[in-house]
Amino acid sequence: MSLTKKLQLYKKQLHDMNMAAKQTQSKQAVFPEQIEFENDREIHRAAEQLGASINYFENQYVLVHTEYLPLDTKIGQYALSDLTSLVQCWQSGYAQHPLSACGLSPEDLLFFDTETTGLGSGTGQMIFLIGLARLTARGIELKQYFLPGPGHEAAFYDAFLRDCHSLKNLVTFNGKAFDWPRVKTRHQFVRDQVPKLPAFGHFDLLHASRRLWKNRLESVRLQTVEKDILSMGRSEDVPGKMAPFLYFQFLKHPDAKLVKGIIEHNREDVLTLISLYIHLSNKVMGRIECDAEESYEIARWDQQVGDLEHAKQLWKMLSAGNSSFKNQAMLRLAELYKRAGDYHSSLNLFELVIKENDVTDESACIEAAKLLEHQFKDYERAIYYTKRAIECLHHSNQVTKSTDNEIDLKYLKRMDRLDQKRLAELS
Repeated sequence: MSLTKKLQLYKKQLHDMNMAAKQTQSKQAVFPEQIEFENDREIHRAAEQLGASINYFENQYVLVHTEYLPLDTKIGQYALSDLTSLVQCWQSGYAQHPLSACGLSPEDLLFFDTETTGLGSGTGQMIFLIGLARLTARGIELKQYFLPGPGHEAAFYDAFLRDCHSLKNLVTFNGKAFDWPRVKTRHQFVRDQVPKLPAFGHFDLLHASRRLWKNRLESVRLQTVEKDILSMGRSEDVPGKMAPFLYFQFLKHPDAKLVKGIIEHNREDVLTLISLYIHLSNKVMGRIECDAEESYEIARWDQQVGDLEHAKQLWKMLSAGNSSFKNQAMLRLAELYKRAGDYHSSLNLFELVIKENDVTDESACIEAAKLLEHQFKDYERAIYYTKRAIECLHHSNQVTKSTDNEIDLKYLKRMDRLDQKRLAELS
């Protein structure tokens, strides 16, 4: 039976159950103690069906599902054991990179995901499921904490925080903006009863995925990246928008069937994080092949974090190729040479970009003119490239009229100054 049909069946069953409950209530009075007893019995039955233990904390409890995956388990194209060799590779360099695990061991990483009752940021939105995975001596330990009701948040956060108190590095997908801020918000309500939140470092794989693949993906969602980049798929999956509905129905009638799909969805998300972190790290370190766009974006990222040597290597490679990123790479490389004081190499690249482009690149022309004026004192050629820049500006439709006039005036002033310098040189 398809997932859609299952959900429709759930809705019908829940409607029938709700109607039956209302009829029963109209016929007889039910004592609160009896309701609580029946609910607890149903929770225990649901925990057993989900393969979860019940952890008690004061007068509350939380459902905890634990499993261990052997290191030869494959998640997409990667085995879980690849995490160890990957972290080892990070130790040999790239310490400045935001994804770098330099100085860490594989056991220091906590792959983390949550399910919530809504996407809003208000205090009324609860986290009802936390999933995490980490490397242990027994393999990858995957734990999921399920909140059986709003009155059990102290038990929920106590179990989670006691299990991960020694870990300091989260690996998430949009966790910086979504998951962890919501953990902080809900923790405020039980902070006097449970351990303090650790000061986690954070590897947010959403930002890395956006950098490399935003132009090729319809949307940079975890499931999209999983399918289109990692070549992984799920035969059936509970849609995210259905998770709150199914959870609220579970609160009324604790039936494991209602939330089993959500728990499996969360499990898959956590394991995908491991595969995605390995994949992104391999791309950044050049351990697997990158296409031209990925190489260009990794180089831009390297430059932003100060790893100019690696950025230079990638831009040299792209400059020698025939991809659509060749000219952009040459411009970036020319700028690096200029900053390093290698003016001849910089000028050669700017002139090569101008020569190879059918439509003259205005920025390349003006950069060449600057070098010729200030570094080489060659005013004739500087005037020539400034004229080319003005011609290009007049034929371009990429700027507004006001901006166009402003830049035009700036270039004309440059022409004026160069003419004066040339005349002074001749006299």
